[in-house]
Amino acid sequence: MHPAALELLIAELAPKVAGLRVVDARLDGSTGALELALSGREPRVLTISAEPPGALFLSSAAHPPGGRTRAGTLEDEFKGTTIEELRVGAHASAAELVFSRSEDIGRTTRRALTIELGRRPGLALCEPRERSEPPSVGAHAGAPTVHWRHDPEGRLHARLSVGAPTAPCDGSREFATFNDAAAHLYSEFARPIALERRRNRLLKQAKAELDRKLRAIEKVEAEIADSSRAPEYRRQGQVLLSRKDAVRKGDTAARLLDYDGTTVLEIGLNPALSPTQNADTLFRRAKRAERRTTKAPARLAQLRPEAARAKALLDEIGQADERGLAAIESRLAPTPKGAAPKKADAERARFRTYVVTGGWQVLVGKSNRDNDVLTHKVARPEDLWFHARQAAGSHVILRSAGTGREPEQAAILAAASIAAHHSKAGKSRRVAVCYTEAKHVRKPRGGAPGLAVVTREKVVMVEPKLPES
Repeated sequence: MHPAALELLIAELAPKVAGLRVVDARLDGSTGALELALSGREPRVLTISAEPPGALFLSSAAHPPGGRTRAGTLEDEFKGTTIEELRVGAHASAAELVFSRSEDIGRTTRRALTIELGRRPGLALCEPRERSEPPSVGAHAGAPTVHWRHDPEGRLHARLSVGAPTAPCDGSREFATFNDAAAHLYSEFARPIALERRRNRLLKQAKAELDRKLRAIEKVEAEIADSSRAPEYRRQGQVLLSRKDAVRKGDTAARLLDYDGTTVLEIGLNPALSPTQNADTLFRRAKRAERRTTKAPARLAQLRPEAARAKALLDEIGQADERGLAAIESRLAPTPKGAAPKKADAERARFRTYVVTGGWQVLVGKSNRDNDVLTHKVARPEDLWFHARQAAGSHVILRSAGTGREPEQAAILAAASIAAHHSKAGKSRRVAVCYTEAKHVRKPRGGAPGLAVVTREKVVMVEPKLPES
């Protein structure tokens, strides 16, 4: 709204609203406008909005629907108050509505609502300013005019000004009063602009999600391509280890003959590592590539439908009407702060979860405190408890209680391998893992988080590894 138009609008409205009582108030959910139902011979509604294109006008519409308002809300601040004054704010693009409330003890409290209609629009409750001369916007003449245009990106803009617009626009319309012009600006443009802003916000959110999925797919596809090089990495590591006397620490590359005596291998090296350490790096790279051979395709199969759903959501947002956008916003709304998550969701967040042979579920603590919770609160007495022997590591539970059957040996060994993997001994070839029923595990008095005393345990030797699925 042009500052000159705002000044003339306030001059037009101020005498009409001064002294009127606010009998009801509500917020319009679609535009964010505050609607104040005022007392008087002819009940009127004062509509206020800082959201583009802005609104400040009187209408003879029926009162907003009544009902309770939550304490501390903007609507609650106004119900039962009396408007004292409507005036230009601290600067030319702001208005200030001063109102008061009579308290039971005979005193009156005064507040002000600042309506910022400039580059940073917004509503703010504050203490009334001391009376002062309003900021001058200079002489202005012309009829109240609403004009509108679309920018190069297709976004709609509308504005109330004095006289003919000075910049190119798609259309304009003159009115007899500034109040009529402000009412038209709101009724014709507020809802479409608000709808467009909501749509753009959702499109931005959906586009970001789609981009994340596509980047993840690209990364997994690169991992799949790299997984085929596992034999090459292992071969380079073996050759480097057998020819380590020909390589020095500080070299960035090595050209070594393969075992066939004719093929020359080009091996990239980390100059900060010794030949043996570089060989170990190549062996680890080969092991990671081998793991990706089984994990990456499953991850890719999961990501592709997720990317398709994100693309479908993007298309849905682009075509949705106001009701459809509201439904999409409801689906995408995050869980409010303080809301208790579902027990299963909280459990998945706190523990790693695996499924092993026979469909048995395995839970793994992520920290010492999580280990305590898993062992002493989540685990049932007959569940099997696992831990790497004589090595720090996660507590692991194989859930068997309540199933009516005993876990087979393959499931026990798989759970033991998981416990070995999530321990300080996880890089060893074979690890001793003890297991027992959870009822035979106790926490010593005053013990540190994660500390446990075990009785009646059995011990198995396993290779540290995770299940393939």
